[in-house]
Amino acid sequence: MGISVSSTLNSANTKHSMSLSSRGPDWSLIPSAGKSNKSKAEFADEIKELARRAAETTSKKELEYIHSQRARLCAEYISDVSPDRRALYRQAENSLKRQNGNPKCHGSGELTLLDFLEAADGRAENLAEKKFALAGGGTLTYPILTSGGYGADIYYQGTKVLTYLGSGYGWACERTPAEREKERGFYGIYFDEYRSLKNGQGAELEELPDYLEEKPSFDRKA
Repeated sequence: MGISVSSTLNSANTKHSMSLSSRGPDWSLIPSAGKSNKSKAEFADEIKELARRAAETTSKKELEYIHSQRARLCAEYISDVSPDRRALYRQAENSLKRQNGNPKCHGSGELTLLDFLEAADGRAENLAEKKFALAGGGTLTYPILTSGGYGADIYYQGTKVLTYLGSGYGWACERTPAEREKERGFYGIYFDEYRSLKNGQGAELEELPDYLEEKPSFDRKA
């Protein structure tokens, strides 16, 4: 059973629907609680291999592929300190199903002209102002997207661990403090290897991701 969330993009007359069950979070990129069967040494070997490939390639297309593989490996690497985002997502799905019984959601979460007229009169029940408790300590909210319609934000221990950004964007997440700490270790291994090769070549160095460059445990440039 799919749960549709609609958002209005580009034009008030154009709506795009997305099934949250069939096109949910990409769990290869969004970490969720779990223990990998890889050892630290195996992870280090894979991380360094990606760094070597990045340092040696001159192909932009191949570099983009390497970066996508790096993001997937990083998600796996930090998953043992991740919250159970999969369980929180399933709980949010159940909450969305219950909200689909709300006639204002029309089974899709879209905002209608009637909603805005009632809001102007102070008669509307504002779904975006509500918070829904999830099992395990999570909280679900339905913010109104700038593109139109409702999104979905799932909070856990003060972190927005999942957020639905609307049709065309899908799901994203914020890292918890524990995930950020382990992520810094991942990129430390990667960029140490990358830097050692690039410095030997006298080549231009790749920069760290913006959110990691501010971390004092890293050099400003890789």
